[in-house]
Amino acid sequence: MLMADGDRIYDIVMQIGLPADGFRLFRRGAAWQTLFLLCALAYCINEASSEGRVVCYYTNWSVYRPGTAKFNPQNINPYLCTHLVYAFGGFTKDNPNEAPLTSGYAKFTGLKTYNKQLKTMIAIGGWNEASSRFSPLVASNERRQQFIKNILKFLRQNHFDGIDLDWEYPAHREGGKSRDRDNYAQFVQELRAEFEREAEKTGRTRLLLTMAVPAGIEYIDKGYDVPKLNKYLDWFNVLTYDFHSSHEPSVNHHAPLYSLEEDSEYNYDAELNIDYSIKYYLKAGADRDKLVLGIPTYGRSYTLINEESTELGAPAEGPGEQGDATREKGYLAYYEVS
Repeated sequence: MLMADGDRIYDIVMQIGLPADGFRLFRRGAAWQTLFLLCALAYCINEASSEGRVVCYYTNWSVYRPGTAKFNPQNINPYLCTHLVYAFGGFTKDNPNEAPLTSGYAKFTGLKTYNKQLKTMIAIGGWNEASSRFSPLVASNERRQQFIKNILKFLRQNHFDGIDLDWEYPAHREGGKSRDRDNYAQFVQELRAEFEREAEKTGRTRLLLTMAVPAGIEYIDKGYDVPKLNKYLDWFNVLTYDFHSSHEPSVNHHAPLYSLEEDSEYNYDAELNIDYSIKYYLKAGADRDKLVLGIPTYGRSYTLINEESTELGAPAEGPGEQGDATREKGYLAYYEVS
């Protein structure tokens, strides 16, 4: 899957060809910063199907980027991806069990007029929603059924082909409850059943149901019933990036494919890599052809304490300088790097 929002690009793939990891050093003012990049080919091979799946997220805040960094739905190449996901739809404060309410959907779903094979979806949730909205929604049968009804109506009225659930994360963060794991899986089962009933009744193509899921093992174990979710989801979008960041005191790759081979004080967690996370999902009960892998091509930057020390594990004293467009310290978009 290629995720593009005018400031971020993610490749989400089933199999991918990867060049060697690289890094670039650059100087701004008196501070040296090191930027680690993981580049990837933008294609997808689904082992269980003759058809590839390239899922692309469009983040709606990219319209607020300055100058040429501004990115609107009409700027999206409708032939680049097989599935486009609008991120994000949120919840209304007054009635959180209503379907997501924002604008700009028509231009997004209208991309299907150019590419008849394209599917458009909407993601609900995201980091800012935490658990305070999701947890109450799935806690009772009455609330689940009302939310499912509203989702179905919303998707059809706005010409979406499906929904991507992005709760970050069940049983964690603000408002998380111990029962979130079971309630979330039950909600997915009931939502899938309603999608199937609606398709059978109307003769329309069934709506797609996917989920963004974490790479961290603790989050997976506590919040996700993988075997049950695997049964009812069309696929998982695995968030295999940001394993490391400038909040740590040393430089590290934020999306390492594997753990470091050599033992060192910086190789402190062998679970923090893409290979381990994907294999963990497979062992937990996910089908291989339902795992869609997240590969970032944006960069995380650091300010080095010693400009002569540029290797992985080099001491750092915080994030690198912000880019002109993204305006976030420690993070640079692909076009800000290149």
